[in-house]
Amino acid sequence: MPNNSKKKHEKIRSLINEGNNHLREKQYRAAVFCYDNALELDENNSKIWDNRGVALSQARRYDDAIESFEVALELEPDNIKAWSNMGVALGALKRFEEAINCFDHSLELDPKNDDAWNNKGTAFFNLKKYPEALECFDEALKLNPNNSLAWAGKGSVKRFMGEYEDAIKCLDKFIELSVGDDSAQVEEAWTMILDLKILMQQDRRDE
Repeated sequence: MPNNSKKKHEKIRSLINEGNNHLREKQYRAAVFCYDNALELDENNSKIWDNRGVALSQARRYDDAIESFEVALELEPDNIKAWSNMGVALGALKRFEEAINCFDHSLELDPKNDDAWNNKGTAFFNLKKYPEALECFDEALKLNPNNSLAWAGKGSVKRFMGEYEDAIKCLDKFIELSVGDDSAQVEEAWTMILDLKILMQQDRRDE
């Protein structure tokens, strides 16, 4: 029996590792398949349910992802990652108030999680609650000055608050930290900076 238990544990670990590798390679369906097989052997493993939710979320199957995170949290109410990951999925569905609630749960368990602060700030930003969003982004940057997404978020907030110079500084910092990253978000930051400079010139003419 002990030998069978060891083999089962090794099989579960192998499936989790295989699923994680697929997740890194953005092969989300294959990742979910591996996690499902692992859950057949250990259905009470909160971390597998959480990983499965991440894969489903990356595949934009947000409702399925949320169900997976809910199971993870039923099994382990203090699963910090599951709370935060469920918040991200809820945010993708524009259920921002619920997302903030999830991030709050995550931050109660780990107040120094800069990513959770950043994600909470993004949810507030989408609700157009800019002072609250700014507070969250500042908290994220206090914990991790190299959190590029928090700099981008802060820049967007400053733009909508009409603080153009500060917005440009924040976006410049985001671009600096994103060297080598040719993502659409970096291109958007460059475009936003150009737009902000035009707005600043117009404001000077109007003075």
